[in-house]
Amino acid sequence: MDFLKQKIVTIEGLDYWIEIGKRLTEHMNYRKGTKVLDIGTGGGACLLPAAKMIGAEGKAIGIDLWKNSKKETMENAKKNGLENISVQIMDARKITFEESTFDYVVSGFIGLNQIYDFQKNEYRTENTIMNNIHRILKSNGKIGISTWLKQGELDHLRELIQNYLKNHSKASQYEIESVPTSYSKEHLQGVEKLLKDAGFQNIRILVEDFVLKYQSVDEWFKMMRRVGWILEKTFNKDEKLIQDFKEKMLPKGIEIYWKDDGYYFTKSVIFAFGLK
Repeated sequence: MDFLKQKIVTIEGLDYWIEIGKRLTEHMNYRKGTKVLDIGTGGGACLLPAAKMIGAEGKAIGIDLWKNSKKETMENAKKNGLENISVQIMDARKITFEESTFDYVVSGFIGLNQIYDFQKNEYRTENTIMNNIHRILKSNGKIGISTWLKQGELDHLRELIQNYLKNHSKASQYEIESVPTSYSKEHLQGVEKLLKDAGFQNIRILVEDFVLKYQSVDEWFKMMRRVGWILEKTFNKDEKLIQDFKEKMLPKGIEIYWKDDGYYFTKSVIFAFGLK
């Protein structure tokens, strides 16, 4: 069921979102003139490449609960000369589109753990999002999702924080062990179950590695400040404590990831597809 393929991505800002969105688009292989819905569109990492592939005669619609999503995505669409894009503020659990509206529905990293407990292998709530996607797809329509299997640098950040608490604080063993991960860590079997239970057929699931390069410790730490929210939570947004963590744990803490020209970390992404 799984297929591993490595991709090398030189990171600049949050450009790995763009790379993964492009990869999802390659797997979807959209037909010209079709209608695509992107759930959790963010800034359009999945929506923009879809709009390019379906052409001017197609229609690409994004939905998101993040209110800035519409502005950011439409600005990005304008920069790319795309006029076949629109964005709505909408909850994926309460999709208002009519039945059999879309040829394709895609979704990148919306946090499937809000539906399913991947550790206990049981539902937290009803499978509403997948059921909605199945409903609004046309007959033989295709779903494509991407989600995290692991994020190497965030897993390592958690280890560094735990080591810091153990050696440089009065934190209890329970507090150390309770440091969370910074992302929704999921697995292939759970993703497959979500699709199957919603009625999807011909399910295909694969894993691909995206190897991200950081030029320096400062670049890595800057990114961790942006995406590793456990830093903020663990140290209660105390800048002195955060800087003390950096001083005591870096660069030695990430030296094992250094190669000839940078620090390399791997993000493993689950891609899953199915037909209605």
